[in-house]
Amino acid sequence: MRKEYDYLIVGAGLYGAVFARQMMDAGKRCLIIDKRNHIGGNIYCEDVDGIHVHKYGAHIFHTDNR
Repeated sequence: MRKEYDYLIVGAGLYGAVFARQMMDAGKRCLIIDKRNHIGGNIYCEDVDGIHVHKYGAHIFHTDNR
């Protein structure tokens, strides 16, 4: 059986995940591939004894929104 997609998204980090969500909300079909076994890219956190641990380092988001 052949599946067809509107978009092939390489990487399930912030951009890839948000883009896929927006396209799917618009009725498009997306296939996301990633080399890691989790989504979220570099902002991925693991739960260690009830504490969110940043696997790839601290996250700092710069924005002009107060």
